[in-house]
Amino acid sequence: MDKTIEINGKKYIEKTEEYKPSEHVCVIADRGWIFEGYRTNSDTYELGEAHVVRKWSNGRGIGGLAKAEYKHEYTLDELGSVSVNPKAVIAVIPLEW
Repeated sequence: MDKTIEINGKKYIEKTEEYKPSEHVCVIADRGWIFEGYRTNSDTYELGEAHVVRKWSNGRGIGGLAKAEYKHEYTLDELGSVSVNPKAVIAVIPLEW
């Protein structure tokens, strides 16, 4: 059931789900660096249990890494932990695995 209200001719829909940033993320950084790991600090780009994404050839692009079922199609090299300079971050993708 749609929960909408109308005010001055404009319809508004009730917000039902709060956005929750994922702790498990893929950080795309400049110069081609792509990292996967768990944010250890929600205010920075420090990742624990981190990996660098070295390669993939599945045709899905880096977005395919977000789904657990495609994880095995990517070559991940273990780093342990990494800190990415915020100025170098291009995008952050939440991971579902």
